[in-house]
Amino acid sequence: MKQLLSVLLLALLFTGFINAQFTPNKHYLGPSIGLSFLGSAPQFGANYEYSMDVKNFGRVGIGGIIRYWSYSESFYDGGWKYTDVLIGAQGNYHFKLDTDKFDPWIGLTLAYDAGSVSWDGPSGSIYSSPTYGGFFIGANAGARYWVSPTVGVSARVGFGSLSYGGLDLGVDFKF
Repeated sequence: MKQLLSVLLLALLFTGFINAQFTPNKHYLGPSIGLSFLGSAPQFGANYEYSMDVKNFGRVGIGGIIRYWSYSESFYDGGWKYTDVLIGAQGNYHFKLDTDKFDPWIGLTLAYDAGSVSWDGPSGSIYSSPTYGGFFIGANAGARYWVSPTVGVSARVGFGSLSYGGLDLGVDFKF
């Protein structure tokens, strides 16, 4: 972990003059790892955006999002295990700044959470199986910091329906 942080720090120090801001007609794709606010579970995912300039509006990115996380709740005689796969579409408004290294945005997400629940305990539990998953509507905000013309590190926070929220860190590749 210390080696990874050292490499990232060196990359940030030696990228002083980079022209890499969110560029129209480009694709942005990258993995993310984060912390789901549900049960403090780690989540793994990927983000995709296609960028465009919308006349009289500004810079917009549209694309997809996928997330996976799992967590458990324990009771005296067993516990519930929740598993989620969130697949959806996103639309983000990117703010145009005077710097080419920093790319902040706000956006909306519409997704489907294919959630499942399982009971780990004695059969014939007094607990009824909860309903889980469904359609998700959320809002997010985040930013990319470009460490090279085609690679950026990103941070995103999102909140939405289904009592879901998360904080993600990722790497995005521009092509």
